[in-house]
Amino acid sequence: MHGKRWMFLLYLVVVALFARTRWQFEFMLLLTVSLLTMSLIGHRLLVWLGIAPQPGAPLVFFNALLGQFVLIVVWLLCSPLTYVWTRGLGLPWAMPLLVIGVAGLAAWSLLKSRAQSMAVGCVVPTPLLAWVPALLGGLVCLKFAAYYSMRAGSLGLDTHQHIAFSLDLFRAGYPKLSAGNTDWLEKYPKMLHLLTSLWAWPGLGHHMGPFLKVQPVLQATLALFALFELTACWLRRSLVDQRLQLAFVALVSLLWCYVMVRGTSYLYPMSDLNSTGRLAAFGVLLAPTLCAVLCWLVPTRASQLLAWTLFAFAGAMAAKLNPSLVIGYASYAAPLFAVVMLVPWWKSGGVVARLGWPVLGMCVGGVLGCLLLASDPYYLQLLAEVSPGIHHFVEQTLGLQVLETSHDIESASGGLSRLWEVLRWELWYGPQPALWDQGLPAAAQIFSAKLLWATRGAAVMSLLLSLAFIVLMPGKLPQRNGFVLLLLLQCGALLAVMIALRSSNIISLLLGHDTLQASLLSTYTQRYVDLLAMYSVPIHWLLLCAATVLGWDTLRSLRATLDPNTVAPRWAGWTLLMVLLACAVAFRKIDIQGPPPKSMGWTLPITEKKVRQFRAAEARLPKDAVVLAPAYSKVLNGREDWVLPAGEIASYLPFGARDYLFNVRLGSGYALQAGDLDSAFCHASRADARALLRRYGITHIIATRGTARAPLFDREYCSLSYRDLGIWGSEVSEGPDGIVFYRILP
Repeated sequence: MHGKRWMFLLYLVVVALFARTRWQFEFMLLLTVSLLTMSLIGHRLLVWLGIAPQPGAPLVFFNALLGQFVLIVVWLLCSPLTYVWTRGLGLPWAMPLLVIGVAGLAAWSLLKSRAQSMAVGCVVPTPLLAWVPALLGGLVCLKFAAYYSMRAGSLGLDTHQHIAFSLDLFRAGYPKLSAGNTDWLEKYPKMLHLLTSLWAWPGLGHHMGPFLKVQPVLQATLALFALFELTACWLRRSLVDQRLQLAFVALVSLLWCYVMVRGTSYLYPMSDLNSTGRLAAFGVLLAPTLCAVLCWLVPTRASQLLAWTLFAFAGAMAAKLNPSLVIGYASYAAPLFAVVMLVPWWKSGGVVARLGWPVLGMCVGGVLGCLLLASDPYYLQLLAEVSPGIHHFVEQTLGLQVLETSHDIESASGGLSRLWEVLRWELWYGPQPALWDQGLPAAAQIFSAKLLWATRGAAVMSLLLSLAFIVLMPGKLPQRNGFVLLLLLQCGALLAVMIALRSSNIISLLLGHDTLQASLLSTYTQRYVDLLAMYSVPIHWLLLCAATVLGWDTLRSLRATLDPNTVAPRWAGWTLLMVLLACAVAFRKIDIQGPPPKSMGWTLPITEKKVRQFRAAEARLPKDAVVLAPAYSKVLNGREDWVLPAGEIASYLPFGARDYLFNVRLGSGYALQAGDLDSAFCHASRADARALLRRYGITHIIATRGTARAPLFDREYCSLSYRDLGIWGSEVSEGPDGIVFYRILP
């Protein structure tokens, strides 16, 4: 108990070293609480299923990934209760209370089982080396938590919009379908915002900006360190000389530290986190494969059922994160899962077991996945556009308006004949890249060409080592299955990236960039291959280290009889400690390759303190207030007309609880386009502009305080002054950075 207290105090000291402000320190603690909560829930799920990879092994990140899936399912099934709580009773915090309830049950179950274990005297001690993946992963979490919590605001247009969506879903607590406080059906997938809301439960609605911005790196960290934990767990069971476990974790720690802070853009995967939902998908894509590895560790029916259920459900989650990820899931996650799951599936028993458990698991996961997609406003909108019955249900039963949009992907694809031509060209007649360019392609996220070629060499070495020991070593040695697992993981990782790359090329050739939807789908699938290549780098080095250590242990066990209880020399333990300290210093000192700290925040860097001041100012408005915000129109991708918030106010709008007209498709401005903004305020009379404000129920305007040279009332909203729009009297409320709210005459 005293050791755990000292570890907790040491953790607080490390957090203080990474944090520069009180708000960063607060966010790191909240993220830690959320991580440990999800890990506890995932741990109890495995105990309930009777799956124990290794007694006492702290699989913190793997359990957290499972706990995340559990909370999503519980949130989905309890949505009628949360709806009644929020809409019927008008009570807040439905999402945090739901997580607290599940975590409370998990904690009660843990305490009960601990008491029973102590009563019979069978408490299993935790191996010290088993904590190394958790410690290294914790350092990574502190690094990106410190970076993304430096400012509370968004990094760009995408995170601006996603913060607002996440807060909207967090406040609702149930699968919300409408945009803001309006009756428009929101045509946007809401998986990213659900993940953010679940992780943000300890903050009770605060720090939503950082919780949203960390999701891409957080989800990848959960997946990669879960694989690290499971591989280390397998090696502890396979190695004859346990001292080599120390060498394994030290090597992986050094290599991963370099890859994450120097070799790749792992901690800042893309400028402004553009397409944030797609960036946050790696945990979902790798989760089925992690469960397949679990089937190697614990070959039981429960583990098989869990793997097949998660395989189907994760597919629905990927589609809910971003529609383009359907291609990514089918081309990357499915092949990787199939390769790793092949042996456990074949060894599961007779024909009944080989067919029954996959069918049962995929049926359960498929039903849950269908419920997840059916409760998503984006897919409900798609169904309403193609089915008159569902369209009538949405409008008449749900009372929501459907925004009509155009679909031009089918016209761009050219049909089956075009698909056949593209397949023949891509797979046969066209120029064929080298195998190493397909298994691990060059990507902008991999900074060094030397690292790229070294990783390709590491992948080949891992394959050759595993294959050589499988062929040459006696079949009954305990390490043989370990080499088979490593070989399948290595082949699966290379094959999956290769299939994803070819699928991306086929999509690009098939759809091209002639239409907006086709251009977006082609671009997103191409960009995601770069991310997969980056995430493959630490995976290949992990597998090479595991194959090397396992191979060395095998050779030594063939030459002489080894004592499995041999204790590692003291210098080896000190070496590992120095490695971890070096990693901690590197994560603390080396800056992330992102925007300068002073510019973190779009368009004005704001702190959590200012966000709370803004919310206090906004709370002084009437409950039914609809606010006009300064905005401008912009054409993106040469096709999209966007209405963007302007000026210093833009950074605050995602955190508002009101409807802000012209706030990037949010609230009352949902159905308005850039052309409406231009015609209403740039090419219209004062009376026409006032009529538009009345039509949309605008009651207030938000602006920054005027000066003697530029009085607020004379400031122009395009060609009309604020006085022409009906602003009058003194400010109703005042917020940070000179932000003021004024009433507008009807």
